[in-house]
Amino acid sequence: MELAKNKMGNIFKCPHGIIHIRLKGITLHFTEEAFEEFSLMVKQASSKLMEMSLKDLIKEDFYKDE
Repeated sequence: MELAKNKMGNIFKCPHGIIHIRLKGITLHFTEEAFEEFSLMVKQASSKLMEMSLKDLIKEDFYKDE
């Protein structure tokens, strides 16, 4: 069963319950529990990157007026 797909690859669950993530020539295999933990880790990393990006934007905007 396909769970998600985009130009980078796809994520699907096989009949045995294993989650497969295929990204441009690389395949990762997870149990459902491990996939949930991996997903949380990716969300945390994404949030931190967004925070850093916002901080950089605020700094640029602050120094632009000087």
